[in-house]
Amino acid sequence: MGSGGGFRAMVGLAGVFEALISSGIMDTAMYAAGLSGSTWYLSTLYSHPSWPTKETGPIHEELKTNIQSSVFWLLKPNLIYKYINAVLHKRRQGQPVSFSDFFGHMVGETILRERKDSSKLSDFRKKVEDGKAPMPLFTGVHVKNSVSAQVFQEWLEFSPYEVGLAKYGTFLNTELLGSKFFMGNVVKKHEELPLHYCQGVWGSAFCILFKRLFADNRNIDPIEMMRQDMDDEIMATESYNDASDESDDDDDGKDAETPQKKKKEEQESMLQQFLNSIFANANLFDSREKRSGVIHNFMRGLTFNAASMTPNSPLALFYQDHGIEFFDGRDELFPTTHKRLLVVDGGLTFNSPYPLLLRQHRNVDLIISFDFSGRPSDTSEPFKELLLAEKWADVNHIPFPKIDTTVLDEEGMKELYIFKDPDNEDCPIVMHFVLANIEFRKYKEPGIERTTKEEQDFGNFDVFDDPEAPYSTFNFKYEEISFDRLYQLMRFNTLNNLKEIKQCIAECIEKKKH
Repeated sequence: MGSGGGFRAMVGLAGVFEALISSGIMDTAMYAAGLSGSTWYLSTLYSHPSWPTKETGPIHEELKTNIQSSVFWLLKPNLIYKYINAVLHKRRQGQPVSFSDFFGHMVGETILRERKDSSKLSDFRKKVEDGKAPMPLFTGVHVKNSVSAQVFQEWLEFSPYEVGLAKYGTFLNTELLGSKFFMGNVVKKHEELPLHYCQGVWGSAFCILFKRLFADNRNIDPIEMMRQDMDDEIMATESYNDASDESDDDDDGKDAETPQKKKKEEQESMLQQFLNSIFANANLFDSREKRSGVIHNFMRGLTFNAASMTPNSPLALFYQDHGIEFFDGRDELFPTTHKRLLVVDGGLTFNSPYPLLLRQHRNVDLIISFDFSGRPSDTSEPFKELLLAEKWADVNHIPFPKIDTTVLDEEGMKELYIFKDPDNEDCPIVMHFVLANIEFRKYKEPGIERTTKEEQDFGNFDVFDDPEAPYSTFNFKYEEISFDRLYQLMRFNTLNNLKEIKQCIAECIEKKKH
């Protein structure tokens, strides 16, 4: 399981996968879950024609090449017009659009390249049907337009087979993602939304804060920025979530035959909005629905009651932290009269996709979690997001080990912390891998010391304390040395703890015997 963290998470998880595959551990995995930046790696890997039948080395070299260019190359006029034409076409077909559409094009153009316009999430079925690769799971958070996201939030799960909300037990076939539903029936079928659109939604922390990507925010965590922005953003109940939501009039694609002149005017208008929103103070970013991912509400017309919800459904959490109260939305049902769902980066709640693996019927015994979340310093406590996951599990009555943060004082900063609950056989073991450069400074491979100055210089770097901030969450350009260091660091940290991983696997097997 990989956390959010932009390209830092994407590159780090690539190193993790290289280690897990070469060591054979990946063969024991049932699921591979990602949130935000980690979804970008998983979706890039699973969309690659070589995976899982060939080695990942060439795939990772390709990824390294793709992210060596500055994000500014994506703002070339020919590419912007290409994005605008695609977004306008989608709107003419009766599909809702937002800035996430643009952002998805930019992400796909960067990491998928020639596969961008042909890849879909449902294509991943053929990657897992013979059991040679774990089931990939992706997530976002469904929020309300008119309510703070800290008050109402529901986890939305994406897999190659289905997309839906476990809270209500409602899922649709992934091939129908983007189609219109009413009372559980397809009323207007659309093509499945492309993979690059999903990538834009899964990593929409950057969409929400897009203008800040062009400022010097290297030492600021965008997840925290997004949480603060969302906390202050209580919208008037208009636009998507008002009375006009009852009507389908604006969704019928009636302007599909727009005259050429009008189409050109639309292009120019959208181009002006797009550029103004990036470089000025325009309105493309001024409300949540314009920045969030927006999809047709597949639950529209259904009837729910509290008794119909699954026992351990992923719900909004309730906790007190720095004076902010998160509402427990267990009994709050989203109105099924609304035409659309607003979906944002899952890191808005907490930055690891635990809800995907903690669904009751998955019966997960062992969670190997790799946390790439930003920290103020390399020495900062590495449990912030894990503690949020613990609180989420607690309010949802889901077994989760106690996270004792005093272990940091007792044992110091480590690459791996293991948390268990020996008194509860239903509680999974959590292996919490931290993004930390400790043993890697001295060893180039587990047990093999660095000897030359070149080797020592390669391993001697900080992740969060480097004043140049090469691993800032806002960095969308990785030089070769930055990629190689982070990739090799996480590969090493994983291989360096193979013994512990195997011991935990053996413990889970032994538990199954009794």
